[in-house]
Amino acid sequence: MTTAEAAVQDAPVGAAERPHAPRARRINWYGAFWRWHFYGALIVIPTLFVLAVTGMTYLFRAQIDSAMHPGVITVSVPEGGERLPLSEQQDAVLAEYPDRTVMSLFDSLGDRATVFVTALEDGTTQNVYVDPYRAVVTGSLTNDQLISDVFIRVHANLLAGDLGDRFMELGASWAIVLTITGFIIFFLGRKPRKAASTKKAGGARLRSAHALVGLPVGIGIIMLVVSGLPWTGLWGSVAQQVASQGGSSLWGDDPGGESSMEELIETTDGTNAPAGWAVGMGATGQSTGAGAQVSIDTAVAAAEAEGAPTPYYVIYPADEAGVFSVMSSQWNQQGNPAESDVTLERTVHVDQYSGDVVAQYGYEDYSPMAQAVSQGIAIHEGRRFGPINTILTSLFCLGVIFLCVSAPIMWWRRRGTASGTAAPRARLPLFGNIVLLVVVAALGIFLPMFGLSLLVILAVDQLLIRRMPSWKRFFNTV
Repeated sequence: MTTAEAAVQDAPVGAAERPHAPRARRINWYGAFWRWHFYGALIVIPTLFVLAVTGMTYLFRAQIDSAMHPGVITVSVPEGGERLPLSEQQDAVLAEYPDRTVMSLFDSLGDRATVFVTALEDGTTQNVYVDPYRAVVTGSLTNDQLISDVFIRVHANLLAGDLGDRFMELGASWAIVLTITGFIIFFLGRKPRKAASTKKAGGARLRSAHALVGLPVGIGIIMLVVSGLPWTGLWGSVAQQVASQGGSSLWGDDPGGESSMEELIETTDGTNAPAGWAVGMGATGQSTGAGAQVSIDTAVAAAEAEGAPTPYYVIYPADEAGVFSVMSSQWNQQGNPAESDVTLERTVHVDQYSGDVVAQYGYEDYSPMAQAVSQGIAIHEGRRFGPINTILTSLFCLGVIFLCVSAPIMWWRRRGTASGTAAPRARLPLFGNIVLLVVVAALGIFLPMFGLSLLVILAVDQLLIRRMPSWKRFFNTV
């Protein structure tokens, strides 16, 4: 009897007919997360590249706008010179343009001209710049002539209104997913990267640089994307609705969305930028008297007496019941301390007839959520910690640009002569892992644009890509 025959004879009855139990299929987690990272990058790279370029441009808007319009936005400061009263500078504007109405002004420091926003007959506005030491008009510009204004609109919605806003929110939402998967493959891919570097494989140095830059930049992406989400149309509006349930506003005791400050600011500040996140939701006051209007000097003196730091952004009364809204604002790069320390942000409303303060609204009146958002946006714009914040934000933008450029180069090198997307070939067991499913579902709820787009992607994958051989090959689907 052979050894094989003996084994069959000694085996339990039925063992010979029983098939071998299939081995559990090992999950290629590295390949799976790499695949998600790859396809997420197709959505995210265009968005992040635009946000980084326009964001860095907006970060240095004061310097760029001044360089583009020499002698208009900045002036020479005479030795020992002091800025003249705002009323004298206002008179210079009205003497130059007697048929216009002054809607607002931006006082400043140093060599920055004072900006008076004036109304034109066609309903638009034009910024008139005045030398504050000589009370002489240096020039006038519309908002479209300021490169910073164009770039902030691109940064917000690609100059495409609500559709552009949704696209930017989609990319920002997927950026969080891209960052999380990037962190995972950074640690799971240490051995492959080390092996490629040891063998001096093509593109190994760029791959390692991408991973090393992506680790700190990824942390910044999460922070900046989250702090920027309040500006988006869908996420921002939903967050405010949730915070306003039960009769409480996102802004504490202020009437919040019922306030008219946001619209007032956006129609009088001479730019296309949205109003400040919390300032725009501030309450407004009303003038109750009658008679002659007090001077702009009286209005700013009343605000200064209340402790609001200078220099100010001032909105003039819009009608007989309107007020002078004097703001220590964090948004306008005037040199106001509130630009870096948002706790100093304050709006003081002054009666246009009596010069009395009729209402105030500041950081201490914000709800905890609004305070957190204000602090986050100050960091987002590179203002919160002064020059250090500006330097770090600039390095972050450069890092994002590097990641956006290096990623397609790595893909092109890896793709070689392959057809289709040449995406990493693996499957993420989304519905077979309860922890992963819960995490993805939570992200989908927290980031509605990500959740909605993921449902569409999964439907296309199951109903089309996996059922059509040519598509399956193109997308390199398992």
